Amino acid sequence: MLLLPFLLAGCSNQQEQYCAALEQERQTLAELGEGGFEESGTVARTTEVFERLAQEAPEDLRDEWDALSGAWRGLERALEDAGADESMFEAGERPEGMSAEDYDRISQAAVQLRSTRVVEAATGIEQHAQDVCEVDLTGSGPAG
Repeated sequence: MLLLPFLLAGCSNQQEQYCAALEQERQTLAELGEGGFEESGTVARTTEVFERLAQEAPEDLRDEWDALSGAWRGLERALEDAGADESMFEAGERPEGMSAEDYDRISQAAVQLRSTRVVEAATGIEQHAQDVCEVDLTGSGPAG
């Protein structure tokens, strides 16, 4: 029982670090969300931010961050494997010269971003950010 205050203090410290990281990345996330996929490198930058936040996340959010960052990492890998970037897909059609196999792999990875598991994970992360950290990740204004 003597260790309980120290364990709780550790949880609180981790929570504070995570909340600070969310606040620090909030503007970057908003900018990435606004840009869509027209700009080359958006997927890689989004994945990088999500993986940084996943490292800071408290244990009770690890599954959510793993789902979210894993889906983005999958899309990033599919693009890299095809030698493509997201800006090639503006027209919503297979880019000229891209194999059907690469296009299908990228499309399947992109569909994962809208899967129930990933959407629920993102919703849980946003809700936790708002309720616990008082950080609005939805872009609808300040939390609180």
